[in-house]
Amino acid sequence: MSGVRRAAFAHRFMGLFVLPAFVAPFLDAIQYLDEATHPVPIVVSLVTYSLAGLIVAVPRWDGRRFHALPAAVSAVLFLTAAQQGYAVTPRAMDAGQVPWFHLGFIAELLALGMRRRPGWAFLVWCGVTVLSVARWPVVDGVPLPIEAYHVVGVAVMIVTWLVERQYNFFMRRREDTRRILDAARSRDEAERGIRYASSQRVDVVRRLAGGLLEQIAHETAEVTDYDLQQFRLTEAQLRDSIRGRSIATPHILELTRAARARGIAVDILDERGYPPSPEVLASTAEQLAQVLAQAESGVVTVRALPPDDTAAVFIVHDSQNPDDDPVAVEIEDVTGTASVF
Repeated sequence: MSGVRRAAFAHRFMGLFVLPAFVAPFLDAIQYLDEATHPVPIVVSLVTYSLAGLIVAVPRWDGRRFHALPAAVSAVLFLTAAQQGYAVTPRAMDAGQVPWFHLGFIAELLALGMRRRPGWAFLVWCGVTVLSVARWPVVDGVPLPIEAYHVVGVAVMIVTWLVERQYNFFMRRREDTRRILDAARSRDEAERGIRYASSQRVDVVRRLAGGLLEQIAHETAEVTDYDLQQFRLTEAQLRDSIRGRSIATPHILELTRAARARGIAVDILDERGYPPSPEVLASTAEQLAQVLAQAESGVVTVRALPPDDTAAVFIVHDSQNPDDDPVAVEIEDVTGTASVF
């Protein structure tokens, strides 16, 4: 979950609970080391048991899934410890027996389960259970269950599995909630953007046509030819502010209005979609002013080019006189450098 801090599946101090569960049977077993008739297997059992416990209990508990390699190593070491421990433990007929490592067995299952490695926990349970059942005496052809501590292991695995399942359910709900909130936030931002654009558009209309609209609404005098001309010029400015939005600055709109008042047709077109650099806008206004100052008739077209073009703005003046060559000005993107053709 990118950008979202996951809640810990297991508490970060879980090791402080698991590690003592490994240490207690180890300290108890080491007391009988001198009494063992075959010390090598019990030493191997204690060493592999210790390593298995340290590998699974000591690393940081951060809620992430435990790496496969240390989980596998810990499981194999614990099975080795159980096998070697059983090798030097004499059989008895009494029911309710437990090997010296039985508390560590429960801790191993719990640690692997809480570290989100239930498969390795199940493998440890199966291996230890096989070793235990192999020791059961057979009476009249019926195995006599003298050890039942691995039943507790089943309960531990079920509990950790249920905890992980609830955890995954919670995280899915949390992720769904986050997506819903993100979608709502995106919609709110989009609506704010629309409202801002609408407000900007209203401001442009008010600036360009506010006076004329007031005149139309409140004055009762007859509309003169001059008024009609002003209406047409204002309409053209509003059209420019829409069709040429990325480059239709107030300065450029005033230049085009003055040119139209002199009888020059002007078109402002936008194929870019967003404003170019300030250098490009300043150069466009300067070059357009020069072209319009020299124009006496014809059509002037100002086009904002697509973003993938090396040129940002292209200005063309066609006098519509067969004897005159068109004038073209290309304004480079970013820098605003102008080239006249």
